Amino acid sequence: MSKSLGDKLSPAIKYWAFLIGIITVIFAVIFGSFTASYLNLDPAEQVLVEDLFDKLVPFPFIGAIILVAFVCTMVSLLFRYYIIPVLRMAEQTRLITAANPDYRITPEGARELTTLARIINESAEAFQKLQNEVKDKIRESNQALKIERNRLAALMAELPYGVVVCNLDGRIMLYNRLASEMLGGGADRERTIGLGRSIFGILDRAPLVHALEVINHGCAQEQSRPALGVMTQMCGSRFIRVNMTPVSASSTDAKTPSLSGFVLSLEDITGEIDAVNERDKLLQRMIDDVQESLGRLHQGIEKICAMPGTESDACERHRQAIASVSRDLEAHLARARQLYSEHHHAYGNRENVDADTLISLIAKNIDERFSLQVKSEAAPSLWLKIDSYALVQAFATLAGALKAEYGLDRVHLSVTAQGTVTAILQIAWPDRTLPAQAIQEWLALPLFMDSAGTTDSPQAIIEKHAGQVTIDRSEDQTCSGIRIALPTVHEEDVPSLHSAIAPRPVFYEFDLFHQPGQAAMGKRSLRQLTFVAFDTETTGLNPAEGDEIIQLGAVRIVNGRVLAHECIDQLVNPQRPVPKASVKIHGIDPELLSSQPLIGDVLRKFHAFTEDAVLVAHNAAFDMRFLQIKQEALDLSFDNPVLDTLLLSSIVHPNQDGHSLDAIAERFNLTIVGRHTALGDALVTAEVLLKLIPLLEAQGITTLDEALEASRTSPFAKINY
Repeated sequence: MSKSLGDKLSPAIKYWAFLIGIITVIFAVIFGSFTASYLNLDPAEQVLVEDLFDKLVPFPFIGAIILVAFVCTMVSLLFRYYIIPVLRMAEQTRLITAANPDYRITPEGARELTTLARIINESAEAFQKLQNEVKDKIRESNQALKIERNRLAALMAELPYGVVVCNLDGRIMLYNRLASEMLGGGADRERTIGLGRSIFGILDRAPLVHALEVINHGCAQEQSRPALGVMTQMCGSRFIRVNMTPVSASSTDAKTPSLSGFVLSLEDITGEIDAVNERDKLLQRMIDDVQESLGRLHQGIEKICAMPGTESDACERHRQAIASVSRDLEAHLARARQLYSEHHHAYGNRENVDADTLISLIAKNIDERFSLQVKSEAAPSLWLKIDSYALVQAFATLAGALKAEYGLDRVHLSVTAQGTVTAILQIAWPDRTLPAQAIQEWLALPLFMDSAGTTDSPQAIIEKHAGQVTIDRSEDQTCSGIRIALPTVHEEDVPSLHSAIAPRPVFYEFDLFHQPGQAAMGKRSLRQLTFVAFDTETTGLNPAEGDEIIQLGAVRIVNGRVLAHECIDQLVNPQRPVPKASVKIHGIDPELLSSQPLIGDVLRKFHAFTEDAVLVAHNAAFDMRFLQIKQEALDLSFDNPVLDTLLLSSIVHPNQDGHSLDAIAERFNLTIVGRHTALGDALVTAEVLLKLIPLLEAQGITTLDEALEASRTSPFAKINY
């Protein structure tokens, strides 16, 4: 946004420029006229004028001075009673229409302007009355919507699952408290859940992206539930099972609905895993004990039969009876071991995936990563109960290894049914034979590592699916492909929901469906940005001379809403005395600080809290200086864009008397609760920013780049610490 030179000049500069111009013109006209008249005389007349010069010149000079004084007085009165009041009236009128409808213009200046001010105030009263009527109508119209929202809140709160709703970029738009407890992190976690933040900073990105690909392909195939299970992840000391469901942006009758986001349901299965592990131990111990008892029974009958005087026929009959019972028990034990093994393999990150979806994902992954030609085919309506992410990664690794080692340029993928419970996934390389040893090496290759440090190889992954690998060998120990047997399911499983009471509330932010992705912050609208308003209380005003932060407060602003529940309010141990003069300002008892965390721990948490956000502070240079001094020692970088409400206020109200936080809050009719506490000042700074945005937009300042560029022109921009 470019301004003309006149727009850039302040009223004071315009005033003096106007006066100097008038004075210059008056003296130039008078003395120019006198000079021109003198030059127009003949020599005799010029001599006569020269003799009368001392009598003629003083009067025009005195007249010019009187005229200049009169004009200067009139110009001063013009500026005092017309120009300056008009400028202030314009700013105050915009304040009424854009930020504070309760504000009224103070009449000042000439009678015409005071009359105009009263008319504007009357119009403001009518405007506010009309606004109140509209708000009442909107409030009545939204009553039904609020009832539905409360029902949704109650439903979400009563779910036994944590729920997180994200847009396609992974930005969190909704979560309930159970999700916050599961993913919110403990003392060992700096990343916490919050509106507008990325879910990929909390959960592993790759399985989630893979699940989105499964969902997209499933939607294209008109599947009702293209994917469910996503992963099981350790969060602190808890195991969290994560399931994904798509959110459609199109109408329900669309054949190929477009996705606008996804819902993650989180289930704490730590107790389930502990119970299963304990049950498995008991089962295994029972099987081993029975097996050992059978062995002792056999040994006992052998000893009895070996004793003198024992009839051989009777002993043989008892031996055969015991052997028959033992065979039955051993058969039962073998069956128990088999069931235990199947149960063990069945546990994991499984979802129901259409065979065509699996083949398409493997083909896409191989093509994108290794540029191999892939021909694929799958039996219709064939569903697999698998961990598709692990299988896709395993087969893509095989293709990459074969291309790198043997120059493989194309593969053939197919899935066919074999019976009612098994499917055969075949990977072949036509017109080529490769060493079978390469497949054996791939089967043993470590791919994944869990939280306990245990690695999973393709062989282990396939065994977890109760599958088998068959290598199509030839006599010369080469092969043309492999076949993997995998379990099938007869139809899509849809999990049933259980009802249980969980804590409230639910936090809403549905408008984030329309948030842009990773576009540059500078070009984005101020209304679309995520902000963190923050403030510090310190031991003094000289960070370069050793003053320290003793309290840090911050709050997030997402989509035009101050999220009071997403905040930081933390005292800090400064490891130095706090002067009494500072205590009188912020009222923080120094005795409370000795047990508080050090600044390093607090700033690391604050750094994670401000990720992907614009920092906002009042007189930001002061607070930022404290952060910059500490960041090098902590190996942090607070490189977020910074907006200063002091500078922004001076831009939208250059003719107002004050730009302190109290003065701005008074203009905007904001109540400051907890003044000179870090969180209290951060909250009012956040509210001030939201009031300033429409005023900036009224001046054509709509993006972050424009706001930063305008801030540089503020007379307060020269303040540094």
